[in-house]
Amino acid sequence: MKQPIADVRWLTFRLKNGQSIGPEQLKDGWITAAGTRHCGVRRERHEDHGTVYALYAPADLASPRTAELRMRDFLMRSGYIFTMGTLGG
Repeated sequence: MKQPIADVRWLTFRLKNGQSIGPEQLKDGWITAAGTRHCGVRRERHEDHGTVYALYAPADLASPRTAELRMRDFLMRSGYIFTMGTLGG
């Protein structure tokens, strides 16, 4: 995945074992959830924790909580089982 162009790492999540999401689908979902095109996504491999997806957006993101809820909804509607943590703000 491309290096994020945005400032703050707002959310991270992990998918259930055996599930994955492509970079374009992830970025499209995050752009919609965050309400801005100035977003970035990364997929990171951690030896102890498997794959972690990181979602970036500007520091002045209008409504971080709304973006989180929309992203959770997007992942659930897409059939993913996940755990999510918030970091930004």
